[in-house]
Amino acid sequence: MKKSKNEISRRGFLKTSALFSIGTITVSTSLASCLFKKGDIAIVADDIAINLPPSWAIGQLKSALEKQGSAVRLLTKISEPKADEFCIVASGMNSTFSMQIFNQYGISAPTEPEALCLVQAKIKECPVPVLLAAGNDDLGLVYALTELADRVNCLETGPSALQFDDPVIERPASRTRSVMRHFVSELEDKPWFYDKDYWHAYLDMLVYSRINRMSFSTGMAYNSAVRITDGYLLFPYPFFLDLPGSGVRVKGLSDEERAKNLEMLKFIGEETTKRGLRFQFGIWTLAYNWKSSPNATYTIEGLTDETHSTYCRDALALLLREVPTISGVTFRVHSESGIPKGSESFWKTQFSAIANCGRRCEIDMHAKNMEPETLDEALATNQPVVISPKYCGEHLGLPYHQASIREHEMVAPDKFTDTGEGVLIGDRRFTRYGYADTLAENRTWDVVFRIWPGTQRFLLNGDPATFAGYGRNAAFCGAAGIELCEPLAFKGRRGSGLSGGRCAYIDQSLNPKYDFDKYRYTYRLWGRLGYNPDADPEIWRRSLRQEFGEAALAVEKALAPVSRVLTLFTLAHDPSADCSRYWPEIYTNLPIANLENKLNINYDMDPPQLFGNVSPLDPQLFMSGYECGSTLVEGSVSGKYTPVEVAAWMESIAQSATKNLDEARKKAGKTATSASFRRMEEDVLIQIGLALFFAAKLRCSVLWRIYELSGNQLAGETAISYYKIGIEAWRKMAERAKLVYNSDISYCDGRQIRGHWMDRIPQIESDIADLKTLLKNGIELNSSVESKLVKLAIETAQSNPVRPEVTVKHIPVKSFNAGKALTISMLCKEAIGVKLFYRSVNQALRWQSVGLELRENNYLAEIPGEYTSKRFPLQYYFEIQTGPNKATFYPPLAEDLSNVPYFVARHQGI
Repeated sequence: MKKSKNEISRRGFLKTSALFSIGTITVSTSLASCLFKKGDIAIVADDIAINLPPSWAIGQLKSALEKQGSAVRLLTKISEPKADEFCIVASGMNSTFSMQIFNQYGISAPTEPEALCLVQAKIKECPVPVLLAAGNDDLGLVYALTELADRVNCLETGPSALQFDDPVIERPASRTRSVMRHFVSELEDKPWFYDKDYWHAYLDMLVYSRINRMSFSTGMAYNSAVRITDGYLLFPYPFFLDLPGSGVRVKGLSDEERAKNLEMLKFIGEETTKRGLRFQFGIWTLAYNWKSSPNATYTIEGLTDETHSTYCRDALALLLREVPTISGVTFRVHSESGIPKGSESFWKTQFSAIANCGRRCEIDMHAKNMEPETLDEALATNQPVVISPKYCGEHLGLPYHQASIREHEMVAPDKFTDTGEGVLIGDRRFTRYGYADTLAENRTWDVVFRIWPGTQRFLLNGDPATFAGYGRNAAFCGAAGIELCEPLAFKGRRGSGLSGGRCAYIDQSLNPKYDFDKYRYTYRLWGRLGYNPDADPEIWRRSLRQEFGEAALAVEKALAPVSRVLTLFTLAHDPSADCSRYWPEIYTNLPIANLENKLNINYDMDPPQLFGNVSPLDPQLFMSGYECGSTLVEGSVSGKYTPVEVAAWMESIAQSATKNLDEARKKAGKTATSASFRRMEEDVLIQIGLALFFAAKLRCSVLWRIYELSGNQLAGETAISYYKIGIEAWRKMAERAKLVYNSDISYCDGRQIRGHWMDRIPQIESDIADLKTLLKNGIELNSSVESKLVKLAIETAQSNPVRPEVTVKHIPVKSFNAGKALTISMLCKEAIGVKLFYRSVNQALRWQSVGLELRENNYLAEIPGEYTSKRFPLQYYFEIQTGPNKATFYPPLAEDLSNVPYFVARHQGI
């Protein structure tokens, strides 16, 4: 729909008149001749520079050039650059000047918000060549200018920073690329919260990374308001505001500190919007009466159940007036927020503060257990409404959206009613750990996926392929984007805060100036590949070269594969989707066979709580250890990815990372002793150790299952031998990590979410001892199991499986007519049988399957019209059998594990 001029103005699109009203920056001195071999540099800005974000970005470019030794001057006319200068023009994409250059070179200007263009040209109005830096709006121009500033900052390790052989045109792959910064610990978070220099550097980094939203969140310290110890900012309003006449205050909080908190929130919002980013405020707890919390700090006084909803309304209204930079508010809207199920009147009252705030302000609702009535109340405000589901449980998995949630989260068909309108009425358990039923076609809400901080909390990670995969899948089925709970999120949660630095180094020489400095590469990959998944590798390699010199490429190749270790293991093996129970980064051992050896951790998995019985986080595509062992002993066939395949991937990852880390050490020279190289090196080594341990234990679990089913002694002995290999890799890793990281790395109060790798060794040793005892006592040989199958099963469990090679001809279905039968066809000469799996893009529903029939050299199957009538896109994939015990999937997972292993079709016309 075409927007009015007023609507365009409200969205901040550029003016195009009075082209050079602000001026020209001219860069002279020796740097220009060093860079361009043509003389000095001039940089010109049009009237967009009067807007605050582009003006800030011009300052960044000016500063970068000055740090390189340049003299920078501001001019007022395009004709003023000197004959020996090179000119940069900052302009709106639709300005007369920009269009002149685009027409000259036959460039089609991008129309998307936040799009940018960098192109060199010669024009008659200017006596020297020009480099146009254009943006479709404030932020697009900010990105164009900071791209130039970043090139200059990394100049010493790259080609000429401001030379472009070909035009660069970029447009965002998603509309929301957000990071969430949590305040969860008074001890650990107050220092950065009050540090203005920290915020300047942090927000600068986000812009250079092309993040476009920063969410500051409160109330995430606890899942619910029970057994509170650290109550700071838990119920946020009275920590920032004195609401006149309410009598509500925080016990132990001075008026001066409350005022300081509000001042900082205003400052953070102003600095965020100054750079062109959106500022989101998160309210995850609205409970004021904390149960079973005799040791709680900063309790709330003066509030009652009768005044609670009106106080929250009036306090939020006041907060939005005091901090006008808040562009959206995130709410946890289920009972963990302290608001019981069925309290739609509360949410109606709370949302009214946003409805009446006098400006556009987004309502972002956490999807877990969200009731349809709550969604209706949000939509009734006529403000933008977003539902934000978890991407992959409370963890970080592979970048595709998991094909299914665990059976543990599924709801029996008789427990809900499909209304046909995209929202299911009834038991909404299935909404907890995925996109659930939020992706209905023609929806009146938007969707932003949120990646929880469960899998990887503090080890350095950075894989361009994985982050590009997330960038591509951010807009899955028309979603707006992704919000990442950033590195170190939840550090010190539930009163577990410790002094000594959030990065948890025992070796203080490894602590960076700011805690986020360790993860600059992670942020760069996450943001830049989120903006453009096909970005030129130079955008991250130039920063690596600046930091690691000749070792840069080897560092990239060492860090990339190990960054897949935890994401792969999480997707293939997940005893709990709850990040407060399960943390594979410092894995708490789950026994192979003896339940009595299990720590008192109530994982949300089906019994028995043994390693081999753990469900994958995506059970549609991956097998558990039990499932794999049973399949091998039975000689049955499945295309699912097995723990043996995952183990082989892990071993390959460890081998590749080790080789490239050795190469990085050789090429690093003096850089090898720098804190940044040592931080990278130690974290790569830890993740290599994790890969080898997980690989060995996965093989052990399959072999032990073969032993339990068959009684074959060799299977049991081989299982134990792999477990021994695993513990040696773990012990070697932990001994080195003991000299690097604190003995208590704390992210929660539960023992499985804090501690050190050394702590876990006794439990692993005890588990191995249990297996030896069980094997010694023996299991009676199962005569009903074929010995040939058992022998083959043992060999397969130790192998590097190779999937059948198939040549498939299939044109993916992109769209379909709802309510009409959909025919799917494919051709595969190697197939002896093909099965189609399909499902609506709704995780409450189970996958359907149908065998394809071979007709005239084509395999054909039909999805009935009754099924396609649902208000959801469709997803589908093929299982191809090529032999008696050989099968594979199409599309398969790619070697770098970054692709989507299924096809998606939308409703016709979407």
